[in-house]
Amino acid sequence: MEEKILKVTMRHGFRAEMTFIPKSEGGRSTPPILDRGCEYRPAIVLGDPNQRKPILRGNQIIETYIGIGFRSYQHKVEFNEPLNAELVLVHPLPIYEKTIVEGATFTIREGGFIVGFGKVTESLHIVPFP
Repeated sequence: MEEKILKVTMRHGFRAEMTFIPKSEGGRSTPPILDRGCEYRPAIVLGDPNQRKPILRGNQIIETYIGIGFRSYQHKVEFNEPLNAELVLVHPLPIYEKTIVEGATFTIREGGFIVGFGKVTESLHIVPFP
């Protein structure tokens, strides 16, 4: 019998309260499905949670996108309803670990679209990433 070895990577994690917005407010047409582990991987941009359009120079987005994955969440996602979730950074870059701190606010991005917003409630430092 061949033994399988699972590789677990450690990443910076954090808890956040976030809200997804509907298409009528510039967001998604359907709420994201989070019950598939870290399959849904949007990005966040630290800054004003009331922002609804990306900052452009010409036709180029000039903001820093930070890839995230969902480790756990509180309940089914509904538009305009706060959701508590545990998140991990997709790319373990130390500069982001120092800026994603309790109280930091952000918008949730899918490409050039702002689909939600949130606030970091707790930094978890290093957690397993599936």
